[in-house]
Amino acid sequence: MKLFYLFTVIVFSFFSNKVDAQEIIYKGPNIPNIKNGIISESPLASNNNYEGSPYINREFEPAKISVLEDIVCYVRYNAVNEEIEVQGTNEKAYALNKYRKDIKVEFISPKKIYQNFIYLNENGEKSFAYFVHISNSNSNIKLLKKENIKFFKERVAITTYDTPKPAKFERLEDKYFIKINDQNVILLPKNKKKLAELFPDHEKEVLSFIKKERLKLNKEEDLTKLFNFLNQLG
Repeated sequence: MKLFYLFTVIVFSFFSNKVDAQEIIYKGPNIPNIKNGIISESPLASNNNYEGSPYINREFEPAKISVLEDIVCYVRYNAVNEEIEVQGTNEKAYALNKYRKDIKVEFISPKKIYQNFIYLNENGEKSFAYFVHISNSNSNIKLLKKENIKFFKERVAITTYDTPKPAKFERLEDKYFIKINDQNVILLPKNKKKLAELFPDHEKEVLSFIKKERLKLNKEEDLTKLFNFLNQLG
């Protein structure tokens, strides 16, 4: 009876969000398999002819998905495809619907929360991407981090002066973003004055706090302290 109720809640949640995806099975420890329709098969093809990995965590690790109460799934983040992959009972990887902003994926240990947001890319265009919550995920002013991995194609030596390079996935520098209330996510300004201008009613206070605490906008520890302060402003 309890399982039937849980199944009903999940199905209702799916239809209420008007998600159209194929039905699959989640895999979790010590629980029955439960079917629903919020993810679709989209695994990265297996290929050993490259160095590195497209995954932040190569192995599937236990995590909770917000729309699936009391269920632990095995997931990993594909930073190249920008997809959260869920391990199915058939040992295939399935991708969460990346256009659902209501889904949070929380890795159990160490604790790490991913969520998909609309953001403005470097060309000023709107796009979707997963971000890691650095500040409290429920705060009004969110500090987010985008993890980046890029695929570089194999470079063949054409002349004796060329150095051949194998195809590889390379981890790039993480970038920090900011989300203020219901606004779209934007790249966090590295300039203190430009950051303070995002808070016109408290611009002087923000600059004063950064100066007083000697904060550097490229250090996560300092940014965390700054965002705790920002969320305390009226």
